[in-house]
Amino acid sequence: MILATLLALAGQTASAPIMTITVQKLPASYTQAPVVHLDFDKKGAVTACTLEQSSGSPGIDKVACQQVQTIKLPVEGGKAPASRSAPVEFTTGAAAK
Repeated sequence: MILATLLALAGQTASAPIMTITVQKLPASYTQAPVVHLDFDKKGAVTACTLEQSSGSPGIDKVACQQVQTIKLPVEGGKAPASRSAPVEFTTGAAAK
């Protein structure tokens, strides 16, 4: 089971994770947090996720883009939030009940 926790999104920097995902186990091929580039619509929803830096695991990279689709940023002045790149952090731990 995957537990996704959204972190502070306003004022997001490229080095701060945009999301942390807790999984039971990481694959042996995982070497680093994947970095994704996100585009948003005028409602603040993610319209596109592009992998900029692989985690070393195609499965983890796929999950990263799937999970960030749930992000919705605040909208100001009816304009789409600016596109941004950020890592998606993966941690191991017990699944939430």
